[in-house]
Amino acid sequence: MKKIFKILIPLLLLGAITYQYRDILITRFFPLAPCTKPISYALGTFDAKFGISEKYFLNALLEAEAIWEKPFGRELFTYVPEDLSSDVLKINLIHDYRQEATNKLTDLGIVVQNNRASYDMLKIKFTELKAEFAAAKDNYDARVENYNDRLEAYEKLVQYWNARGGAPKKEYDELQAEKSVLDAQASGLKALEAQINEMITEINSMVVVLNRLANTLNLSVEKYNTVGASRGESFEEGVYFVEGSKREIDIYEFSSREKLVRVLAHELGHALDLDHVDDPKAIMYRLNQGDTEKLTNADLEALNAHCGVK
Repeated sequence: MKKIFKILIPLLLLGAITYQYRDILITRFFPLAPCTKPISYALGTFDAKFGISEKYFLNALLEAEAIWEKPFGRELFTYVPEDLSSDVLKINLIHDYRQEATNKLTDLGIVVQNNRASYDMLKIKFTELKAEFAAAKDNYDARVENYNDRLEAYEKLVQYWNARGGAPKKEYDELQAEKSVLDAQASGLKALEAQINEMITEINSMVVVLNRLANTLNLSVEKYNTVGASRGESFEEGVYFVEGSKREIDIYEFSSREKLVRVLAHELGHALDLDHVDDPKAIMYRLNQGDTEKLTNADLEALNAHCGVK
């Protein structure tokens, strides 16, 4: 009997340990075939500055899911609200200078595509605006210099007459008239400064997009520099990254719902372990320049090779 217990106790302990860590052991020694188990995802950071609701974003995600799931014939992704455990794919909506640049160009009526024609068009507008800015800045600097000279002369006269107990009526009236002129100049300079600052914002927005286009299109051109405070250099609409068990998708920029759905579908493709393909119209092409929300043959071939879609 003692011998039986000596055998049973280790077996029971081994069974308990095996049961407790069954998921890890199964994954380690009996991995599932690719795309067998749906990828669970949840919303992580959601920046309201995009001006869209979580419902709007989740609906776009469902559309992006369907792009992959429809040809596969079963669920590849599943939304798990409020689940932010380490093994859940987190999808973040992050508003920064990239979306600000896109919004500014949209406000200016400039629609940018990921192609050389858009780059050339934007370069022309940038050159024109940079020339306007230079002229406005020269005018502003000259007016500031004139204002400072007149202000200095005015203040000296005020000090002179104050030291003598006050100015006679004629001189006093002249000082009051000069003060009115100076106030008007200061107001005009403030308005001009606001215009110049708006130009700087527009120029820097163009710089961000020009540098992004030059990078993504592999153009051999010099990098454009921002005016005033510098901004980040990288420009990606979205990115999928893995760090240990941590998996996340960050969405930074989109100009329309269609672009949002495509960038989400692209990053979900990376979450499926798909690489880029060479078809410019494909969801998994390195640039978001297609105009369809359907998989191309190149996408389907990649999905078939990895997931076994027939």
